[in-house]
Amino acid sequence: MSSSEGRAPEDWLVDLARQHRLSPAQRQIVQRMLRMFPEVAFLSTSEIAELTGVSQPTVTRLATALGFAGFGEFRAALREAVISGVPSQRAPERHDAGAAAIEQERENLAGLRRVVAGDAMTDAVRLLAGSTPLGVIGLRASAALAGYFGYFARRILPSVEVCTNGATVPDTVLQLSRRDATAMLIFAMPRYPAATVAAIRLSRRLGMSTVVVADTPLVPFAGEADVLLAAPVATGLVFDSHAAAVVLSAGLLDAIAAVDPQRTQERLEAHESLVDDWVHPA
Repeated sequence: MSSSEGRAPEDWLVDLARQHRLSPAQRQIVQRMLRMFPEVAFLSTSEIAELTGVSQPTVTRLATALGFAGFGEFRAALREAVISGVPSQRAPERHDAGAAAIEQERENLAGLRRVVAGDAMTDAVRLLAGSTPLGVIGLRASAALAGYFGYFARRILPSVEVCTNGATVPDTVLQLSRRDATAMLIFAMPRYPAATVAAIRLSRRLGMSTVVVADTPLVPFAGEADVLLAAPVATGLVFDSHAAAVVLSAGLLDAIAAVDPQRTQERLEAHESLVDDWVHPA
């Protein structure tokens, strides 16, 4: 597990963290450890806990979350990275993580091209454009994505129902079914709420197709979705970045609008007639 030649030893930890699904609290510990290189490789769990402001068990859990049997194995790998690499003489600055996240999002967006051009995208557009009303669900971290999609979908579709409250999901899905909805769009970003998976299952049980936007095609509930669109997230910051999911949402909206150009034009013009009432003059 030695670091690559010509790279600072802390790059090894950055790469390792990106390869695993860490919680926001664990990412914060990693960022604090990055500022402690190379000394961090020779500290105990209690010393790291004290310096990072967390409990000792939390440090141990981070080691296992990164794929090690325990903290001892993790520290040995850290030491190897420090000894084999070239110790940095400066603490990584906060903007380094932001720049790395931008690079990761560039890669995510490049991969998204295959999704947008694929058969799954075509199927998703057909299902969503053909449902009146259209249900959109996004809980917890996915709530903002559902709100974003729903806000613009109402400009081009006759009826859109957005649900971001896990407690009301069953009622929302049931009511949409009774109103003859044929499809649901469900955003499922990490961590995946149990209520999100329940919504997928209930929708299908009531005869509605489900289009699920998730961060990977390998989500444990992938087989329960009629169509799954993968929009990878950037995990280098404390909280996930959903840039790819936003771009995918905009692409879905554009493709849905193109299904019925006349209806889209009429609805957009009707909305445009109200703009003067709410927009602030430039």
